[in-house]
Amino acid sequence: MKMRVPIIASLIVLSTNATALAQAADVLDMTDSEQTIELSTAELDGYRDVIKSLEETGGAYALGLSEELLGFGLALQRSGRQTQAVEIFQRGTHITRINQGLYSEQQIPFLKGSINSLAVLQDIRAADDQQDYLIRVQQRALPAGPERISAWLAYAYWQRSQFLKDPVDTQFPRLVKMLDAYQSALNELKTFEDERQLVADSLWGLIQTYFLITSFDDEKDASPFERRTNFDENAPQENFYEFYRDADRGAPQAIELLVHLLSELHGVTSFEAFHASIQLADWHLWRGERRTASELYRQIDQVIGELEDETQIQDLRERLFNRITLLPDISGIRLLPPAVPAEEGNVTLSFNVTDRGSVRNVKRIEVAEGFDGLAGKFIRYLRHAVFRPHVIEGTTVTREGVEQTYVLQVD
Repeated sequence: MKMRVPIIASLIVLSTNATALAQAADVLDMTDSEQTIELSTAELDGYRDVIKSLEETGGAYALGLSEELLGFGLALQRSGRQTQAVEIFQRGTHITRINQGLYSEQQIPFLKGSINSLAVLQDIRAADDQQDYLIRVQQRALPAGPERISAWLAYAYWQRSQFLKDPVDTQFPRLVKMLDAYQSALNELKTFEDERQLVADSLWGLIQTYFLITSFDDEKDASPFERRTNFDENAPQENFYEFYRDADRGAPQAIELLVHLLSELHGVTSFEAFHASIQLADWHLWRGERRTASELYRQIDQVIGELEDETQIQDLRERLFNRITLLPDISGIRLLPPAVPAEEGNVTLSFNVTDRGSVRNVKRIEVAEGFDGLAGKFIRYLRHAVFRPHVIEGTTVTREGVEQTYVLQVD
């Protein structure tokens, strides 16, 4: 089995499409914007004076101190003083834990604030520790329901974003945490069936995780990612083979549930329902099961062709089969940069996409000065990418002479 999608971290681009799944990141945002605000010394001194007064009258754990520390921390954060903000948030967390309890809900805004500042400071190890503690607090302090479920989705989003920044085998435990988070969300959603959008978000996230897990090659004992580090196959938390097997069982089941749910939400002939349905064909193609994938593509095209609305038929075929679609076709991740208009890019290539979704006959059309080396590296990875094949009258066919322009970033 060949490697599915080789990836180098500099080429991974988070999808710019707004999705409900990606919006889970907003749960972590304690600010109203990303702009730095200049605060005067007098404004910051005002917080310090109030905090000092409370300490003098009520001691180190005075009532009301937590609220002032939170305001002070957010002010420091918004003014760009991230290191100081972390110190204040951590102090607020400690005081709240002492006053309210080890897993008190009042700690949550302090932890979120600390994570945001640590992320800006690129102290990911410390941010990870705070994330792990935050999810423990949220699971103990929050009542069962949408808010706690959203916490699981935000936790999964964090793990995904950090994995994609450095997708090597030692980061594989992040995918395991994603798997656990989405499964935990879905387990809790069994008692909140009316929260169907949260169910859909969780299923999409779970399917996305299965795709990422199976980006590792299971037969060659190698990761498709550019950098390979020491890998202990005997360490259960890092052994991706058992998760490979779980993905092969779990992905089709999750896709089936998603199709049923989106058919209820948007209608059985909606784009959303068909887009979910085609994930099963994509999955089989991704896993190298080309005959099964081709048959599923044929069946989906046949069902589309039997619809009564000719305009809808053309629209669905255009969006699902006629466009150049890189797999996995799931919002939130892109395993290669998106194509851009020719005048906006620095590398233009021509290639064929076979009836099996493979890339062949890659040619350089135009490469900007200074980008030859990076273009060569990109071409090597492009040759291993998987695209959804073109489908005409139910048959997968080779698409020749695909010309696309990309913006490649110099490390």
